[in-house]
Amino acid sequence: MGLLRKVVGKVVGKVRGGGETRPTPATPPPSFTPRPAESEPPLEAETLQSLECGAQELKERLDCGEHVVIVDVRTDGELRQGMLPGALHIPLQDLSARWEELKDADEIVLYCAAGMRSLQAAEFLRGKGLINATSLEGGVGAWRAAGGSFTQP
Repeated sequence: MGLLRKVVGKVVGKVRGGGETRPTPATPPPSFTPRPAESEPPLEAETLQSLECGAQELKERLDCGEHVVIVDVRTDGELRQGMLPGALHIPLQDLSARWEELKDADEIVLYCAAGMRSLQAAEFLRGKGLINATSLEGGVGAWRAAGGSFTQP
């Protein structure tokens, strides 16, 4: 979980309960009739986690030293523009053959020029069971706008 999410969770807890959160029993309204459990399918883990990560959030997390595996899914030709520091280059067309290189990663953020190919890549990886894969929303342009740095491959 990202540092920003942890901080927000603590702040919300303090605002709600003055520092310590205590569960309060919920009482349903008098007209409440519970549905049988089988009427609703269980939520899958993929639906509980956002498929996209904002550039500012990623930058802050990396600046704080969080370990995130960053994957550049752009073509070889696009690398001349530079890449995010420490990124692994796996072009989108090669991902189906190389996805297992990422199976042990705690968290994966994929990026491309504008965010469309990385979104496809994140969906593909989630389909392979890597629910920790997200796409950098807005791609390289958003990263530049957030003040992110680039290195030459």
